[in-house]
Amino acid sequence: MRNSAEFQGRRLGKEQIIKNWLRLDLWLGIVLVCFAAIAALSWGKLDGAVIDIGREVEIPARLLTGQALYRDIATYYGPLAYYVNALALSIFGHRLEVFYILGFVLSLVATVLVYQLAKTLTNASWAALCTVCIMIYCILGSGIFNFVVPYSYAAVYATVLCLMAISCVHYYEQSSYKTRWLVAAAIACGLAGLSKQEYGVAAIAGVLAAINLSGVQKFKVKIHRSLLVILIASLCAFIPLALLAQQASWENIHTSLFPIAKADVLNRSQLFQTSPIKTLQVWWLSLKAFLTTSVVIVLAMVAAHWLVKSKSNSSHKIRNITEFLISFTFASAGIIVLSKVILRSRFMAVAYPLGELSWFMPAIAGWLLILFTKRHKFSQVGLLGALLVFSLVLNSRWLFYINFYGLYATTVIILFFTLLYYLAQKNRKIVWRYLLICLLIGASFKAGNLIRNYNYAVSSDYGTFYLTDAKTARVFNQTIDVINASGATSVLVLPEGNILNFLTATHSPSKELTFLPVALPTAQDEENFLTRMRANPPELIVYVEREFTEWGYNTYADFNPIVARWIVDQYQLTHSFDDLIQIYAQK
Repeated sequence: MRNSAEFQGRRLGKEQIIKNWLRLDLWLGIVLVCFAAIAALSWGKLDGAVIDIGREVEIPARLLTGQALYRDIATYYGPLAYYVNALALSIFGHRLEVFYILGFVLSLVATVLVYQLAKTLTNASWAALCTVCIMIYCILGSGIFNFVVPYSYAAVYATVLCLMAISCVHYYEQSSYKTRWLVAAAIACGLAGLSKQEYGVAAIAGVLAAINLSGVQKFKVKIHRSLLVILIASLCAFIPLALLAQQASWENIHTSLFPIAKADVLNRSQLFQTSPIKTLQVWWLSLKAFLTTSVVIVLAMVAAHWLVKSKSNSSHKIRNITEFLISFTFASAGIIVLSKVILRSRFMAVAYPLGELSWFMPAIAGWLLILFTKRHKFSQVGLLGALLVFSLVLNSRWLFYINFYGLYATTVIILFFTLLYYLAQKNRKIVWRYLLICLLIGASFKAGNLIRNYNYAVSSDYGTFYLTDAKTARVFNQTIDVINASGATSVLVLPEGNILNFLTATHSPSKELTFLPVALPTAQDEENFLTRMRANPPELIVYVEREFTEWGYNTYADFNPIVARWIVDQYQLTHSFDDLIQIYAQK
């Protein structure tokens, strides 16, 4: 009888989980409608075709030719995303749109996971706002720090896997601490690390925090389960790398994933530099922008409330709708005036009021301290602990400000909405309206930008994308035509712009795809590169002009002069397009 009752209980528990996922949820429906709208506006639109995205689409294409990651193709990221994307290309064909679809699928999974996590910590309407906020600022859009065409698909896969791991922590608590959920979380952590290293570390830290914060298990049980998570996660990362090492060698894998020797060069870039002073500056600037925008919105809400209250005799529902519309109108007008007339250069900061929450990082640290000392006062203590620790560990890379915002801020935004939900218990409706106005303003500006500005197509038989600059689009199309007409199959594109390889179904003979100063940092590295190029010379060289001001250089020749001289000595210039792209052929 006891076994029968236990079986029945497990069956009912599984059925309840399924029902919770399948139950009609109006707010989730609204979130998905918003997702579809933003996705439609974002389709095929890129902020820039030169930086990063070319590497992300070209590596999977080269893997399909039989090349091996780390041996034949250089990257600093884990292999998971590249091989999964290569599998998708092999199934659906060599098309740029395959990457768009992959990005949207990952975005949709992340959207649902975020909604479920936020709903667990707050309620459905609050979770909807939180999820839409993350959609606007993290998941969807045209920038390289969003999920669809990112600077690194590895970061996108890792983010989704980390959200899965944290969701498993929730089910671990809900299932009375069943070990199977920890096993699932550990697998997700390991795969996240196999995609992008720091995400896996942060996810493991979050899961371990959840184990040791939640439940009433004995200390020995918690230690055993923590070790189990570490073991499974490590195996999930180690076994695929061991298989890959048979092709690429452990030395190549280690120097690629942990480029310690190049750390000094990497830190020359302003993007990667960290210091306490820089962190404090980012915290202050982001807080100042948030407070400035909030003052404008709150004043608009007060003015609208006074105006409607003094002038309207209509029903309560009509008054609320009218008051909200007036609030939104006043707030939008105020932000436009503030940004374009008063602040001028700070438009991005105030137009997107929830678009930079770096200032919230100290609050996360304080919240975690309170959670550890007064855990009995919190519900969902394991889930909260996982989110707090994950957010801190992940952003410790930037010394606790949020760099590359869209790919590092997801859990921070969930925590921000959760804290507001509990702090505003007596005024939740007012705060909810304030947040909705913030999101509508941000969404309006973003939608307007996507609709108005991305009008210039770059097309080939292998895909299409849209840019904001007519000259860049024209030059890219001209370059594609020249490469196709030449019949070349080996085309070296540098310093960046490998999307041209993908759109012409050509491949670079170089192991390096992105020629930042860190790629060939010494004269000896340049000579080694040229030795490989002389052994396997490209038929064409496409030089894409770009500045490297974040590194302190104006042109590529400033930091790789030997390679630049080799190009002009051994190849002849055949085409030059608006000083943006030069094409060289063998002499």
